[in-house]
Amino acid sequence: MPRAETVSSEEKPIWDVEVPVLVVGGGGCGLAASLFLSDLGVRHLLVERRESTSVLPRAHYLNQRTMEIFRQHGIADDVYRISTPLANMGEVAWRTSLAGDGFLDARDLYRMDAFGGGTTAGPYAADSPCPSTNLPQHRLEPLLRRHAEQRAPGMVRFHHMMEEFSQDEDGVTALVTDRSTGATSTVRARYLLAADGGRSIGSSLGVTMDGDVGAWNVISVHFSADLSRWWSGDAVLITNFVSPDGGLISRYGMVAMGPSWGLASEEWALHFHLPVDVELDVGEEATVARVRDLLKLPDLDVTVHQVSRYEPEAVVARTFRVGRVFLAGDAAHRQPPATGLGLNTAIQDAHNTAWKLAAVLDGTADGALLDSYEAERLPVAHRTVDWAMFAFRNHGVLHAGLGLVPGQPKEVTQAAFRALFADTPMGRTRRARTAEVFATQRMEYQAHDIEIGFSYSRGALVPDESEPPARDPMGTTYHPVTRPGHRLPHAWLTRGTERVSTHDLVGNQGGFVLITGSMADSWVVAGKQVADTCGVALSVVPISAEAGSAGCQDAEGTWTAVRGIGDDGAILVRPDNHVAWRSVRGGPHAGEELTAVFRRILGHHDVTTTGS
Repeated sequence: MPRAETVSSEEKPIWDVEVPVLVVGGGGCGLAASLFLSDLGVRHLLVERRESTSVLPRAHYLNQRTMEIFRQHGIADDVYRISTPLANMGEVAWRTSLAGDGFLDARDLYRMDAFGGGTTAGPYAADSPCPSTNLPQHRLEPLLRRHAEQRAPGMVRFHHMMEEFSQDEDGVTALVTDRSTGATSTVRARYLLAADGGRSIGSSLGVTMDGDVGAWNVISVHFSADLSRWWSGDAVLITNFVSPDGGLISRYGMVAMGPSWGLASEEWALHFHLPVDVELDVGEEATVARVRDLLKLPDLDVTVHQVSRYEPEAVVARTFRVGRVFLAGDAAHRQPPATGLGLNTAIQDAHNTAWKLAAVLDGTADGALLDSYEAERLPVAHRTVDWAMFAFRNHGVLHAGLGLVPGQPKEVTQAAFRALFADTPMGRTRRARTAEVFATQRMEYQAHDIEIGFSYSRGALVPDESEPPARDPMGTTYHPVTRPGHRLPHAWLTRGTERVSTHDLVGNQGGFVLITGSMADSWVVAGKQVADTCGVALSVVPISAEAGSAGCQDAEGTWTAVRGIGDDGAILVRPDNHVAWRSVRGGPHAGEELTAVFRRILGHHDVTTTGS
């Protein structure tokens, strides 16, 4: 465990490596942070104790917000090229078993459209330029590593371990060992980003994690097999099984893991739960037999790649920052896999902190801007962690809706299933009830608002007096708004001969965008004034319904419907595509108002200002 110490700034050690930012951890969060920092022009060093990226396919679902971030940083196309097509991931199924020839075998319990497929396609496509997708961690991380290494040659170092670190008022000093050679280096950085999965840095700083710790084990089996004859359907990504047979493992789930997709998937991940005090043989022979038994395919040719065990948690750090050290991803929050929020939230952490570090390091912003990282991301972490645990536990509600009670005899369980499938009036009633109860799991598989509707109530923004939109208590329906703190709504625009999203107006190099209506003259002048006064990169982009006008055309009318400003108003968008401020109308003092806004956002001065 790295040892955290505080040393006097009067000491003058000699550094082997000196960088503005040290990133510790080469998983999805750390690698994403590295490539974001590179795009922003921030020199940094990433160290990862492992020799390679993850060999486990554990995290796999990439939601629309993550894919928007990847699009902004030029890697979305590479992800889509090898990830699951939407046609092969738009459905989730519940079944009694995968195969078998008994009356209760291979029976469908329920099917749900999911992730932007089927009935969910319309809202998902309307609200984002990016479909969600699915790419297992053991394939995503090598892709991220390749991009990170290309953008920061020689500065992404695997098989390097941070042994200890200390911080003073000016920076962080770390001792790093090359595990291949045993050689050690002293690294000096202005800031440290802890993306170490919560292994050591947070605890060494005395950061407490609050919440629920695991009361069970999750065993995951990553294996190869040809299931094309039995899998639940070409559109199905996940199948959840509720077995009438009872026994130690009667509830389990499977996910297609590619590299081909749908019925052609060659690899799979099977997950099941055990009480923490239960030991199970996870050797290869025993695991192959268990997979065959659970799938009811006794002759299936199975190749086991990995068996892993972990205890789900729902915990959040009390603070995301200690001095010059920032916690991100699993170092800051850990949640069960339901809703797939873990990796997605981690990448959003990295995205949020990267532009702020860049702005402080290049002198654009005061160090006070960095305080907004915790102010913005910690409330989001609480919401997503609570949501994931609630969705995870809701599977027990589904089982109760089938008439299943923990510990009941096998005979009672099988009787409940026979009654469910009976061709009788009560059988039809039971199936109707099952459909209603199972529909509540849309909070996991149709969590559209949870994925893209989160917002910041305070931080690097100037709130206005508007009320936030109503939130769907089931997390499904998203309401696009330009209210400060919210993600910029997506709308397709025309720029010359090019079709672009509103999200494309913000580049990947840390600049702000001021979106205006058609009456943009005063804002163009104000933008130039701000750029000169505050030293910021700012583009002014008018959006008009008229063809041939300067800026962009809202030919489809989508932007006009959600913009929330008049033709003489303006919306200031941050480098991470969140709204920082808006003015519903223009005015004679636009330059002064916008300058005050930037000074407040960038931490230079606490100026009181509101959208007008």
